[in-house]
Amino acid sequence: MKVLIGMTRSDTIVSGSFKHICQIGEKFREEAAEVVYVLGGNGEAITKLRSAGFKVYAMPNLKREVSFLSDFCSLFKLIWLILSEKPQVVSWHTAKIGALGRIAAMLTFKKSYYVPHGVPFVNTPENVGFERYQVIEKALSYLPSKIIGVCEFDKNEYLRIGVSEKKVLVIRNGMLGKTSEGWKLTDGPVNFITAARFEDQKDYVTLAAACHKLHKENKPFTLSIYGDGQNEEKVRSYFANIPDGIINFCGVVSNFADKLIEADVFVLSSFWEGLPRSIIEAMACKKACIASDVGGCNELIDQEKSGYLVPIHDIDVMYNAMTQYIDNKQNIVEHGLAAYEIYTHQYSLPVMLDSYAKEYGIINEQLKANMRQEA
Repeated sequence: MKVLIGMTRSDTIVSGSFKHICQIGEKFREEAAEVVYVLGGNGEAITKLRSAGFKVYAMPNLKREVSFLSDFCSLFKLIWLILSEKPQVVSWHTAKIGALGRIAAMLTFKKSYYVPHGVPFVNTPENVGFERYQVIEKALSYLPSKIIGVCEFDKNEYLRIGVSEKKVLVIRNGMLGKTSEGWKLTDGPVNFITAARFEDQKDYVTLAAACHKLHKENKPFTLSIYGDGQNEEKVRSYFANIPDGIINFCGVVSNFADKLIEADVFVLSSFWEGLPRSIIEAMACKKACIASDVGGCNELIDQEKSGYLVPIHDIDVMYNAMTQYIDNKQNIVEHGLAAYEIYTHQYSLPVMLDSYAKEYGIINEQLKANMRQEA
């Protein structure tokens, strides 16, 4: 069996969507399926996949922004790829290739899935053009492709705009974690950590303002920021008046879990989300979490038991949430253990990967049962 997996961008290897397509690709390969990728641009994500032994097509003209000429050319390239590679299943991840790919799949009569990794038409002022995305998604929903939401919030948003319930299913994100027996609370500053692209989706303004307030109040803390993106200089400017050593920009790392296990509390400040894989990874590493109350974040965090949910733009609530861990350090341990308990029951990686493999028809349960009986 062959599966073609597509994603819009290739300029970063730290995004949750990229980690996701890597993990399902490895799972499908383990199950003896042939996996081929197609990614927009010509970035480091393509290099990483090729180094892992996958066949990867680059589409330099595929861009997030609407461009009728480049979109038309990209659509024909996707059709050509499907016809030449002859996959049994195509799987599209993120909005632009999700739109073009579903059209290409219909025209080539292929079984198709779309995984948005965050509903593109969330109604928030920061999501510029959400009304356009809503119209497009409603129109595309009439195509044969199924839509896989990563949380109940995703599913409910599609139902809200009138998409048939038969077209939408939920497979919750899952992650691997890493724990360290060497980690322990100290008398030093609380070490907060975040990982998010420097783009319009992420609310670094609120996080920075809360950090300024903590610094002004002489609260002992540090914040390590991992990520990259087009708004990096702007984000750095938000924290400019806080001394180095308190705020640390750490760039991109290949294994963020190694950094998580050294930290105390994970923070994610966003304007919109699906079901953030970064939070799940933090939960898997037994970390308490603070997150904006958007998308499926409230499905992950048990308020005041495993972490804190913060309304968008609410500097005071973000400040208070961070202060809770600075002033009451035992909460770091207790909330981290509660987060891990939620993770193990609902968001472990094997559960997610098996769900995708079964849905795509890569794992045949009856065939596996027969093989076990024969053995």
